[in-house]
Amino acid sequence: MRFTVRLGILGTVFIAMFSIVALRLWVLQIAEGRDIAEATKEQTWVAKPVYAPRGDIFDRDETLLATTKMVPAVVIDRTFIQRDEERAALISRLSALLDISESELADLYEEKGPNARFQVAAVSSDLAFRINEQLDELPGAEIVAVPQRVYLSGPTLAHVIGHLGLPDQADLDESPDIDRDVRIGKLGVEGVYEDDLRGRSGAVERRVRSGRVIDERPPEAAEPGSSLTLTIDLETQEVVRLALEEGIALSNRVKAADRAEGETFFTETKRAAAVVLDPVTFEVLASASIPDFDPEIFVGRLSEDALDRLNEDQALLNRVIGGAYPPASAFKAITYTVIEEEDLPFPKGRDDVDPINRTVNCDGTFVLPELADGSQQVKNDWYLGRHTFGWLDIHGALQWSCNKFFWAAGLGAFQHHDGGPRETVLQDWAADLGYGAPTGIDLTGEAEGVIPSRAEFERRAELQAEDPSLGLIHPSRLQEGNALWNGGDLMDFAIGQGAFTATPMQVAVSYAALVNGGTVREPRVVSSVVGPAGDAERRVESPVRAEIAVSETTRSALLADLNRVVVSGTARVAFEGFGEGLGRVGGKTGTGQAGPNQDNHAWFVGVAPIDNPRFVVVVLIEEGGSGGRVAAPVARHILQHLMGNEPTEIVAGEETD
Repeated sequence: MRFTVRLGILGTVFIAMFSIVALRLWVLQIAEGRDIAEATKEQTWVAKPVYAPRGDIFDRDETLLATTKMVPAVVIDRTFIQRDEERAALISRLSALLDISESELADLYEEKGPNARFQVAAVSSDLAFRINEQLDELPGAEIVAVPQRVYLSGPTLAHVIGHLGLPDQADLDESPDIDRDVRIGKLGVEGVYEDDLRGRSGAVERRVRSGRVIDERPPEAAEPGSSLTLTIDLETQEVVRLALEEGIALSNRVKAADRAEGETFFTETKRAAAVVLDPVTFEVLASASIPDFDPEIFVGRLSEDALDRLNEDQALLNRVIGGAYPPASAFKAITYTVIEEEDLPFPKGRDDVDPINRTVNCDGTFVLPELADGSQQVKNDWYLGRHTFGWLDIHGALQWSCNKFFWAAGLGAFQHHDGGPRETVLQDWAADLGYGAPTGIDLTGEAEGVIPSRAEFERRAELQAEDPSLGLIHPSRLQEGNALWNGGDLMDFAIGQGAFTATPMQVAVSYAALVNGGTVREPRVVSSVVGPAGDAERRVESPVRAEIAVSETTRSALLADLNRVVVSGTARVAFEGFGEGLGRVGGKTGTGQAGPNQDNHAWFVGVAPIDNPRFVVVVLIEEGGSGGRVAAPVARHILQHLMGNEPTEIVAGEETD
């Protein structure tokens, strides 16, 4: 046979073979492709998660505060739902059983997407039994055991422990691997220590065909989360929280009585905060913010109305770390320390100030130099018309909270250091002591507060020039010839007023540093993290933020003068009947001027025992009135508990600054 003939036959054979292959490929990919894809899809391995219980949370004495229990829940697996009529029947029957509207269930079903597996609702044991009996009529539904958070302390520690919630988009962006259907920590230590508490889910993998399981791999066990031990003492926490509620009630009684005498008040007192801090370890022994909430309401499906009420009441705001207020006369302990340590100069050429002996005539009125238009600036002290204290040194000024003395120190510092390298000496001390920045506490939602200064006012002026509606600086300051920053601003700062704002935690940290000799640490509410098997304990450190040179002479004098405040000064009436140990307790009252149409904020800071400080107590009654009249009695009640005395009834003290 000729070569060309043989080659032609061979070519024909190859063409025939490739035609058969091409035809088969066409059949597989086009004619039968959809059926094959569906069959393959139906036989895909599907992972069924086995959820891990979250770690427990304990107080410092190992009292259980939050735990996890396994509860029955209805789960839908769309892999087992083959037809639209099955979907419709499932939604209709579950709606009746769970008392959830069909539209809500349908929205949830579509939101989760094809082949999704998701939890619909936790149910009671009785309802779970009933649903189990009807599973043949509920395609894709099953009853599984899921972990559910239980908060044994209720609202008492709401802002410290926090609550859970389903991941939002920000959570998913940060951690793409987290399960969309598993609740995670949103506030408090639940949020900060989420990675420790969450644990690791296990899984059961199954092969499904036509809505039926045809194979299953060995299960992978879930690993429970680690547990937390808090620094909080539950008994002290309960005392503090109840004292705040009584303080709010006291404030409203005082306002009602004064209103009957013709006084003007703008608001009903509703909010308060308090913290107890160990000034050596910076462990938080108690931290309460009112109004609070019950974390249990976030365990199930929270209605929009319930969430709106929480937001309206600002109940989710932890005022201990997230509420910023003028610290008022509570700040005078810091100014006191700066006067002593930095030898702040007093103004010269005034009849009411002796700069040599560093005394001021506390007669109630401080007159500043005339302005350009010839008018005088007059500052009236809180006691004007009620007391005349006469000439006071720094010790008497703190005891009686004489604004005039600390105004004089601020004015003297401004006159001597204006524009020089020591212009910000008071602000620098405040910053070193923790003001104007987050304290670094292991909680969510911390505010920075504001330390007023020339630089801060210039920053505000620039922002306001771009957007005059911001209202950051009074327009008169921006007029030509007027000073943006002046001596009056530093005078206000010296008494904790003006543009100065701070959180109760910042105040507590600053006092802790002053009474321990100058060490500033990050406060902590968690002391340790313990692995699920009870081992592998990790201590939570409290890093040192600053070491400030506070002499023992200044520290001892300050502690003695804080004691004078409660024994014979502005808090004397509030601390009557304290009982044994009053000589070992100190404190400082404060009354913060709020904005227009707002009542004053009531402050008190307590320290005990003054011979070996172990407790710093800060009480803030928002728009509560006088510090000596309202906040001091609340702090006295708390300090009685801490010092081992039986706490006595919270009644009004004296109206002092």
